[in-house]
Amino acid sequence: MEPLGTQLYAFGIVLLAGVNLGLFFDLFRVIRGLLRPGLLATPLLDLLFWALVTPILVLYLILANWGELRGYVVIGLALGFFFYRLILSSLVISFLLWLVDLIRRLLNLLVTGAVWLGSLPVQVYQEVRFHYAHRAQALASPRRLWRIRPKLRWRK
Repeated sequence: MEPLGTQLYAFGIVLLAGVNLGLFFDLFRVIRGLLRPGLLATPLLDLLFWALVTPILVLYLILANWGELRGYVVIGLALGFFFYRLILSSLVISFLLWLVDLIRRLLNLLVTGAVWLGSLPVQVYQEVRFHYAHRAQALASPRRLWRIRPKLRWRK
């Protein structure tokens, strides 16, 4: 039989594992909401989620009580997940959505800047071409700014 202090330490570690499980679950929910997977991709994403979370949970269990699966371990995981969902889940999801929006805006700004820089030589070329085409036309048919016209009766 393990001492009570060791069991409380293990219970605290397992509670923390439940909180981390909730955090990963919210991250998965946001990613899934952004990707909107279809009928075939949903089970693959679920499988990927559990393939990433299982080793982390195993590490927590090894850290807590050398991997022994006892009743308080399951209760601690469930309580940690429940408290996370009750207290922190909405804050984390709103923060993740804000972060996604910030990244989306930064990428939009970066792409807009790259397109503008990419089109700058084309715009300069078109401007130079337009300027020289009109200059050649202006030189071919000279215009006088001050034209002396005789005053005729029918012109006013």
